[in-house]
Amino acid sequence: MLRRALSVLILCSLVGGSHSSLRIPGFRAAALVANGLLHRNATKTGDLCTFRGHVMPSYMRSLLSASAGGLAGSSVGLLLHPIDTLKTVSQSGGAFPNIITASRNIIIEKGIKRGFYAGAGTAAVASFFSSALYFSSYETARGLWSAALPPSLQQFSPSLSAITGNAVASLLFIPKEVLKQRCQIGQLGQNQAALGLLAQIVRHEGIGAMYSGYFATLVRNAPGSMIKFGIYESAKSRVQKKKGRPLSPGEVLATGLFAGCISSVVTNPLDVVRTRIMTGQAKEGMLHVLSAIARAEGLPALWRGSMLRTVWAASFFAVGISAYETVLGQLLTAATAANLA
Repeated sequence: MLRRALSVLILCSLVGGSHSSLRIPGFRAAALVANGLLHRNATKTGDLCTFRGHVMPSYMRSLLSASAGGLAGSSVGLLLHPIDTLKTVSQSGGAFPNIITASRNIIIEKGIKRGFYAGAGTAAVASFFSSALYFSSYETARGLWSAALPPSLQQFSPSLSAITGNAVASLLFIPKEVLKQRCQIGQLGQNQAALGLLAQIVRHEGIGAMYSGYFATLVRNAPGSMIKFGIYESAKSRVQKKKGRPLSPGEVLATGLFAGCISSVVTNPLDVVRTRIMTGQAKEGMLHVLSAIARAEGLPALWRGSMLRTVWAASFFAVGISAYETVLGQLLTAATAANLA
């Protein structure tokens, strides 16, 4: 409990740094003292790690990566929510016109806010926590996998870490996705808040409904994460070895787009299955739903919404990883300037 309280104190001191208007007399000094105590305790217990060239307590790595990941995930999710809405509607079954016609129909029937941004606020808040959990788990797993794997297998560390992060973050990610997709396909009642729909789902379908599609999501995310983070971390490592510098913002964006496109196309059938299960249109297992769609609607149905998903997923990963690296860099710089890391 004491460690958590001190961690919050340190994070607040970073937010209220030298360029902030939130300066409280003595607060920063107290944070420095708190960090000194934590560093001393970590040194005694051997709980130190090296994170992006900075030696710090292991929990500080989790705290900084969680803060950066949460801010990146929530902001990018909110920005790309309209594209995600179109993708979900196209995958949910039934006739789907071209993107322009579908967009016009959504605006006419529901308006921009309740049409394109249905459930966006709740999803953004939930995305902060799921993304924070994902990136803190990912960075922690990177350290563990790097220590566990022999030198010949180190290239698999990013992919294995991404799978680990997904498995942990899905505890929060799945309920958020279920609620968001139910809102997107029109299950949100007139003047009903997203939390009201959440209570309705739990009341009528049980709490388990909020975790429908859990296994399908894990199966979809595992290869997708391996591809995305494998390509990204490989490119980052190659540039650092060849040019002796980290990836530039443009290189991060380009690498993220390429990695996101490849993973989106490969895993789209699994995403269609996940959408059907999460929206309550299918109750059977993943393989049964996959074969049922192929039999009833044809194999092309498994790639329904693939263009929208590719645009959304590639943009989400590219912009998200860029935002994460930028925010994390700023936090580490602020921490270094304050002698907190």
